[in-house]
Amino acid sequence: MDDEDVPLFRSSSDVRFLKSLREFISSETERLRPCGPAGAPDERRHAVYSAALDKVIDYATAYEPILTAIKKEYDEFIAAVKTNDRKAKLARGKLKAMVAQPTSLMYCQKRAAQLQERIAVIQRDTAEVQAKTKRLQECRKNLRDSQRPEALDDQAQTPVGQIPGLKFEESLNPEALDEHLKFFKQKRADLLSKKKSQYVPVQVKRELDIKMKTTLNQRDELALENNKLQLRCKQLTFLNEAISSWEKSASRPPLLEFLDSELERISEMKVCEADGCGINKDVFEEDDPHKVRESELLMDYIERFSDLFEAGEYEAAAYHAAKSPHGVLRNMETMEWFKSVTRYEGELPPVLLFFQALMISVQPGKHLPGEVLSLEGVRCALQHGYIQLVTFWVTQHRLTYSEELGDVICNHGDEDPRVADTCLALAHIVYTACGVLRKAALSMCRRGLTSGALELIYKNRDFTVEDCMFVLRGCPSLDLMQDFTQLYEGKPALLSVGFICRSLLKSDLEDLAFQLLQKIYAGGQGALEKAILNDVMCSTESWSEIATRCEQRGLHQLAQKIISTLLSQPGAVCLSQEQDSAKLMEHVFM
Repeated sequence: MDDEDVPLFRSSSDVRFLKSLREFISSETERLRPCGPAGAPDERRHAVYSAALDKVIDYATAYEPILTAIKKEYDEFIAAVKTNDRKAKLARGKLKAMVAQPTSLMYCQKRAAQLQERIAVIQRDTAEVQAKTKRLQECRKNLRDSQRPEALDDQAQTPVGQIPGLKFEESLNPEALDEHLKFFKQKRADLLSKKKSQYVPVQVKRELDIKMKTTLNQRDELALENNKLQLRCKQLTFLNEAISSWEKSASRPPLLEFLDSELERISEMKVCEADGCGINKDVFEEDDPHKVRESELLMDYIERFSDLFEAGEYEAAAYHAAKSPHGVLRNMETMEWFKSVTRYEGELPPVLLFFQALMISVQPGKHLPGEVLSLEGVRCALQHGYIQLVTFWVTQHRLTYSEELGDVICNHGDEDPRVADTCLALAHIVYTACGVLRKAALSMCRRGLTSGALELIYKNRDFTVEDCMFVLRGCPSLDLMQDFTQLYEGKPALLSVGFICRSLLKSDLEDLAFQLLQKIYAGGQGALEKAILNDVMCSTESWSEIATRCEQRGLHQLAQKIISTLLSQPGAVCLSQEQDSAKLMEHVFM
């Protein structure tokens, strides 16, 4: 018998132990399989095989030290893996928290600013209530003092304090006191005359309220009766028209059957708003008490705004205007009021306070300010250097987006390089929302997000060749030109090398065109020949003009390479050259 035929376990007890060990492992692993679709978890599988190894150690006592050392090494390695896994999870959690920390800080700052504004409003309202309470207490005190019986005393009394409206010397002069007394008597007479002509008792108001309720009830009863009469008129008119049509018809059914069917239809009729019988409802709108009350409230609201504005409380006036009903004060006229203020107290100008209150009061995407008002608000914030306000307004959709709005933000980024990247990101949001894809792609390219811009361009079929050239002129870059002239994820290139070079040679970016040609020519392996021969957007005559420009620029090898490639095409011949004005070549189609 060969060595290969000798079994590993010679005795029958070893075979039985091995068989029982396999059955134990198989039964335990099968019991763990329902735990998940990917099999038993690694920790439970480790427990099963660890128990199996313990049985082997207990059975093979001769190898117990070696097997115990092996098991210890495995346990230490698995414990180290678990520890590293826990540390990795903890590190990922810390990383997520660190990433979310700026956003959380920004929202906390916004919330703190909103709470501070609410506290300021509450403090102002509290101060107004306290002032009103103090005035009421003084009025009550004066009223109680005036109701006390005056003491009759003929002896001259020295005045306790100075009389309002008189100097101290005048208060001791009888003639001045007589003149002051005449003034007060005249004022009292005027007040009494006003009381008789301009004021009425409270009882009159109660009587008018009762009369109004009676009139409204009567109007409701008349409206109900009017609806009934309208229904009757509609039914009779319909019946009259039906009978007239029955009389005029040649083959008419019996009258009773015809009337039965028509009466059923008449019974199902109802009165609608269109059956007003020619009554003009606009005549009664002015008499509607609800509309009259609403107009009175609007007038009071506007008067309150005027009082706050004239008193110099611009912040309170701004919040009052921002929360105006029906948006009567959220318009350009109100903005011009605040814009006309040149002298003010505080850091923020009144017009910026108005825009800040306006953007806080609106809901994201609902009842937004108009395009012109949004544009003026952004201009005002950028003019005073509050880019964080513009960031909040744009990202939270508190503005009406427009292309001009994006242009204003972009121009501010050009003027202030410190916030250029922020302005480009905000402009990208505005352009994307407005559908101005060419400027959205340009803003991404200017931020260095060329791959994202290419993805945006290739996903939108409306992106034209002119749009690509607009992006290239706005962000001239050799890498961007190469991206436009190469395949993108199996899709054909947007532009050809000849088309780009011919377009740039007609502008002030001709150096960029020469750099592109030189880089392709330096690439070797027939890259330039392939670009010329596969160019379907640029004709042979255009490539000839490009070669002429290269010759004029002193790039003789590059010009000769272009000419030789063009002459290699079938049907191309080289014409005789004159001194300076002749073409280098001309393509002749046979």
